[in-house]
Amino acid sequence: MLINRDEPPSVGGRRGDRTMNDTSGTTPGGARLTLTFDAFCVTHERAWLGFVRTQVGYRDNGPELVVAATKDHLHRNWPVALRQEIPAAYAWRLLKEHLAAWRAAQSEPVAVQAAAMDAVIDHFRRQARISLESLPERIGLLTAILELPERQHDSVVLKYCLDMDDEEVASYLGTPVATLRSNLRHARRRLAHAIGRPDLAERKEDQ
Repeated sequence: MLINRDEPPSVGGRRGDRTMNDTSGTTPGGARLTLTFDAFCVTHERAWLGFVRTQVGYRDNGPELVVAATKDHLHRNWPVALRQEIPAAYAWRLLKEHLAAWRAAQSEPVAVQAAAMDAVIDHFRRQARISLESLPERIGLLTAILELPERQHDSVVLKYCLDMDDEEVASYLGTPVATLRSNLRHARRRLAHAIGRPDLAERKEDQ
């Protein structure tokens, strides 16, 4: 079940007053809110879609459905998002909720497909500058990434698999850049231990 982040009371509390969720465009600021929402989605949709594909592959148009549900939820509550300290972090939480809901609704457990696995590993290998020659090494790394704590997992996927810079990743996760880099260091140590590659843990973080 999705967390209800949305339903603020109507402004002034009187019958007929608009709620803070109203984005119909009939208010003086409605057109501006719509344009801002569209620009926000253009900026972030590629990362949302890429992240979901690393989690479920391309199964049954799952990534597209998850992102569409996220955008619909976000659009209905856009003024709420604008009141957040970091709107991108608010949208990220919605994306994770809709991803969890989609996975829970599937009749069978969703496994990452081979194509998605290859994409994740190839991107990680290039960004982390390590070589993975054998299939067992590749499978071991993917398994280790999937088993990371949630915050470390998201940090690794966004940074190394989707080629995002530290500032972008930090804004998505709603965390200071210094905290993100600490999470990445801890994640690399876990991954290095899991696949027996100490060189991964020793890699200096890009600034």
